[in-house]
Amino acid sequence: MFLQQQPQPTRTNERRKKPRMVGSYPAILQSRDAQGRKIRLNATLINISSSVFCLVLKPQARLDKDVFVLFRYSVTGPLGKGRAPLVALRGKPIRFGQTEAGMQTVAVKIGHSRFL
Repeated sequence: MFLQQQPQPTRTNERRKKPRMVGSYPAILQSRDAQGRKIRLNATLINISSSVFCLVLKPQARLDKDVFVLFRYSVTGPLGKGRAPLVALRGKPIRFGQTEAGMQTVAVKIGHSRFL
C-alpha cells in the first residue's frame, strides 16, 4: 500500500485586491511635516498598484495629509534623464509602518497620477 501526498495550497492573508508591481525605484517625495513646513525627501518606491503605492523613507519624517512623488519608471534600463518615463503621483497617506532596518514605510492612496 502506497500513500500519495497531494500538495495543499497555502493560504496567505493578502489584503490587496489589485495586482501590484514590486521594484525599487528612487523617488523624490514632497509634503508638509506636522508643523506645516514644506519638506522634500529622497525615498524609494517599493511597490505600486492602480490605487496605492508604498514608499520607504527616513524614520523621522512625519507626513501631512497630502503627498507628491516623482519617480523614473524603468524595469530594465538605466534611470538617466530622458531614458525612462517620469511619473508624478499625488495622494494621501493611509498606513505607516517600519522595516526591520528601522526605516519608515508609507502606503499612499493615489489621488492623481500622470506620466511627464
